[in-house]
Amino acid sequence: MMNGDTGLFGALYLRISRAKGENEDTLQNHRELMQEFCREHGYTFEIYEEIVSGGKHQLEARPQLQKLIHNIERYEAIFVVALDRLSRNGFVSQLIKKACIDHDVKIITPTQTFDLAGSEGSRLLYDISSMYAVMEYEMIGRRTKTNKLQRAVRGEHVSGQAAYGYRRNPDTRQLEIYEPEAGVVRYMFKLYLQGFSCRKIADLLNGDGFKTQQLHDYLPTNIQTILRNPVYKGTLVYRDRKRIREGNVYSYKVLETIITEHVHPAIISPDQWEEANRKRVKSEQTGTFTREKPAGQTGATMLKDLLFCGRCGKKLEIAKRKNDTLFIRHCRHVLPDSRMKCNNQGMKLQLLEEKVLSELQRHKEHRLAALLQQQELRNSLMDLKERLLLIEHQLQENEQAQPQLIEVGRAKITIQEKMKIVMKVKALMEQRPLLYESKEKLRRQIRNLETMPQAELTAHRSGSFETFQSLPAEKQNEILKQFVPRIHYVRVMPEEIRKLPVRSPERQAYPFHFIIEYF
Repeated sequence: MMNGDTGLFGALYLRISRAKGENEDTLQNHRELMQEFCREHGYTFEIYEEIVSGGKHQLEARPQLQKLIHNIERYEAIFVVALDRLSRNGFVSQLIKKACIDHDVKIITPTQTFDLAGSEGSRLLYDISSMYAVMEYEMIGRRTKTNKLQRAVRGEHVSGQAAYGYRRNPDTRQLEIYEPEAGVVRYMFKLYLQGFSCRKIADLLNGDGFKTQQLHDYLPTNIQTILRNPVYKGTLVYRDRKRIREGNVYSYKVLETIITEHVHPAIISPDQWEEANRKRVKSEQTGTFTREKPAGQTGATMLKDLLFCGRCGKKLEIAKRKNDTLFIRHCRHVLPDSRMKCNNQGMKLQLLEEKVLSELQRHKEHRLAALLQQQELRNSLMDLKERLLLIEHQLQENEQAQPQLIEVGRAKITIQEKMKIVMKVKALMEQRPLLYESKEKLRRQIRNLETMPQAELTAHRSGSFETFQSLPAEKQNEILKQFVPRIHYVRVMPEEIRKLPVRSPERQAYPFHFIIEYF
């Protein structure tokens, strides 16, 4: 708070807009101008300042203005460098006007005083000035949108942050490859085309210490977003959107989509991108049921998330008895187009697993062997060296980013932005030991493989059905999901058999059927 000798006590409101190219220097200039103005007139004040567009029509999007209105009864005036700094939205302007009239608060700029509670002329002038600010804002918006559309047609990057793996050239306004991140993108596509799921790719990247642009751990959705983004094959997509209100919910409606191909260097070849997305679309169409979440009390099993009722089509549950035996629960759903219960009966899980393994061995052993060899690809000498190079790039980027952020933090910026920089520096410091640990681990693996005898190396990389059977259940389940979307199970008993005790030999011996569905 600043104190003068005499005069009004009010709120000094400062606002700049990033969209207009304003920065902290503009904010500082406005602050110094208004502080000097208030001193000359003996005004005292509390400061409210924020970086936000004046066209926002929701007070929640402008927390400092919302706070000022909430505290308005404490003040005699609002000091602002110009009326359009308060708002460029008609609805918000009228909210401010009503609050000032209700609490007899003046709005004072260096060139004009608006006594809204005491002067009808001031109210009229305020309305006219506010209307002009709104019209100017809308005109600026139309010009900006037209300019963006024209630039998008030319292949310039005109909106938002550049995609991971790219940086925007400020001179040409086009995207250029940023190699420390582009290598990670190529690695994601490579793993996906080798058969790894998005969840598994995220786990592998997190395990090696990689982070997203926001320095967070990778999620499957992050991988999916990168895989489906056409920017990586050199295509720029710009969507002209309009914010609309439907009931009490706001959403964006796409008015026009501009697609420009071959406008910047591609990180992924168009053929690779198309192949990965054909695989992704097919997987989404046939595999939307797969949770890929940790099992609860049952732990991981070979058939987790793959069992479906052959009568009603619903997913079946795997449960555990008190003696730790795993079993398939009977289906408790209702048959389609009927009120009758499905009553597809369950059984001991091990019996079905044995039959499934036998069926896989007869028909799909060659596919299992290929998938097992794909799993080993990640631990091949070439792959290990590729991962080591990516981690070294990440370490170099990490070490360069921290002093740059600290230097930015010393500049004249808002408290909120300083807090963001502090959080980023903290995340970088937490990431560094993970990267160093992964780097040393990979170096050891590379040394071991380079010194391993050829016969042992060949045996190490071989894939077979026996190898699959020896894998942990979680790994078996992961491999099966790459070519088996569902296993349809049926065991419908006659009423007289179903009423027998569960341990009855006749009931236990009752047959079951299953069909393995392949991608």
